[in-house]
Amino acid sequence: MGYPDFWPIVLQKHEKFFALTQTIGPIIDDLFSEGHSEPLQKVCRHLSKTVANSVGAVLLLGMNGYGYDGIKIARTMFEAAVIVAYLRKHPDEFEDYFDFHFIVAMKRHRYMENYARELLKKVTAEAIAGSKQGYARVASRFTVNGRVRGRWSKKPFSQICADLGLEEHYLSFYELASNITHANISGVMAQADPEPGVLDVDIAPSEQFVDMALRTAHFAFVLSASEYVALARPEKRAIADKLDSDFVAVWKD
Repeated sequence: MGYPDFWPIVLQKHEKFFALTQTIGPIIDDLFSEGHSEPLQKVCRHLSKTVANSVGAVLLLGMNGYGYDGIKIARTMFEAAVIVAYLRKHPDEFEDYFDFHFIVAMKRHRYMENYARELLKKVTAEAIAGSKQGYARVASRFTVNGRVRGRWSKKPFSQICADLGLEEHYLSFYELASNITHANISGVMAQADPEPGVLDVDIAPSEQFVDMALRTAHFAFVLSASEYVALARPEKRAIADKLDSDFVAVWKD
């Protein structure tokens, strides 16, 4: 699997970054070595750990010239990191984030009622009752003009990013990544072969967007880890500071 002949090209171009990735395994183990009892800390630990885990996925894709696909994963990493940062800043909104699960669960229940009755039979009565009770308890908080909104926050993601001073990242990376993910015409055009006169898809191995995928994955990891440390592991502040300084050192050029 993959393109071993392409690996040296990426390794040489991003030598500093790949050297650094060899040192973050123990750091990740250290940061997430403890669990928590407080719900906000538990959820932010979970989010941050998923971001850390996805770094490896983007590395594999980038090494093999799948920059476009790496962009899609880096987008979800960015979203998760932003949520950690936002919930740390606005812990009063954590309940909405957490309880939106019941909105999603009710959508899933209604789908099974209409299209997957056999699957619904496998769900326990207790689970169904719990979902319905939870939905009844929280639905009013997510209802606007008689309709239940489709996101956990009252704010669109663009405003959440702006609240955190990340508007530039939203308008640049996230906008592009969303176009690619949703396959609108701008996203389709972004994956066109850069060679003049070639009207076709740029397929792997390609250097296109590898840099952006790696850089954003690294940024999301540092952001989520730093915010998690500030929220739940303040004794690890030195580690978070080093992660931040290492990021600057790797990508300053």
